[in-house]
Amino acid sequence: MNDTVRLHRLTMVAEDEGVMVGRPDTGSYAVFPEEGAQALRMFADGASAGEVADWYERTCGDPLDMDDFLETLADLGFLHTGEPVAEPRRVRRQGLGRALFSWPAWVAYGVLVAAAVAMMVRDPGLRPSYHQVFFTHYLTLIPLTVFALALPCIVVHEAFHALAARRLGLPSTLGIGRRLYYIVAETRLDSLLSVERRKRYLVFCAGMLADVVLLCGFTLLSLALDTNAIPSWIHKLCLAVAFTCVLRLIWQFLFYLETDIYYVVTTATGCTDLQNASRFRVRTGFRKVLRLAPPTADTEWSRRDRAVARWYAPLLCAGYGFSLASLAWAGIPTATRFWTTVADRLGNPHTPFWDLVDAAGFLLLSGLQIGLLVHVTLRDRRNRSRTNEPQGALT
Repeated sequence: MNDTVRLHRLTMVAEDEGVMVGRPDTGSYAVFPEEGAQALRMFADGASAGEVADWYERTCGDPLDMDDFLETLADLGFLHTGEPVAEPRRVRRQGLGRALFSWPAWVAYGVLVAAAVAMMVRDPGLRPSYHQVFFTHYLTLIPLTVFALALPCIVVHEAFHALAARRLGLPSTLGIGRRLYYIVAETRLDSLLSVERRKRYLVFCAGMLADVVLLCGFTLLSLALDTNAIPSWIHKLCLAVAFTCVLRLIWQFLFYLETDIYYVVTTATGCTDLQNASRFRVRTGFRKVLRLAPPTADTEWSRRDRAVARWYAPLLCAGYGFSLASLAWAGIPTATRFWTTVADRLGNPHTPFWDLVDAAGFLLLSGLQIGLLVHVTLRDRRNRSRTNEPQGALT
């Protein structure tokens, strides 16, 4: 018991129910009681296992099961196995992140928003409306063009998340995920648990800031391009892209799909895994109604998670119900209209050539969407079967 215990580089952040300890380089985190966190600090200062055990017994009055404690540390990947300790890598583009959220940048954002709002008040045609999406009558051209221009906007949204975190020295990764039947881009920020809660809010809201800036920018660009020297569809296309920014802002308030607002809510309420705690509560209630045995939990949630889940679980059910009802009310009928139009065009021998090309393009786009949804769903299931889903995936 006199052996020195070597640990990887760990971060410690005070939480309501203990200390969040983790490895930012691997995204492994766990909440320890204050005594457990102090034991880790002693290990980091060079204390042996015996010295830590003696301190714990003197302080807490009970012996510490050191073998079990070390096994827990090994499972979390906190124990150093003997290889040379790697120095933490410098986070790239940290300077760019600081510049994007400096006071001159905030002044520029404010001026841009004020100018766009003033123009919208002056000209109602610049105000966001779903009519702006239909800048052409071709079925395929609308999603192709709007998506081609909206994709860089999505990248900017996620980049603002990533750069807001990198200004704090935290690494991040971009990827593709799924929320219910939606395919989304997401930023993985497991290392965000390494900083105080108050520093996380800007990271969560940075993507919405990007959407507001893009909305105002495209609106003003549309106004500048609305001249007789430039085809009218160009400035209309700018308004169509601006409207997609509005849709992304609305999407963020569907917090039951773990959007950016969800992480703001969980941080403000002091939760760490509210979504899964609420899902487990819903499954428990559902099986109770059916008089079935209660489900078994793979993890133990904090008291705060369980307490907030009491009121969040009904909202979760209502939210999923809203999405499914919206699919039945609008999504399926709209898709049916598209598919019947395509079938009529393909089945009619007198259909003009370009209408056939339009229908074929729609089929190709739909097939790619469905294939991507199936791929992401299967990937997520494989990942969940191997490990717990990482926290901090912002959309």
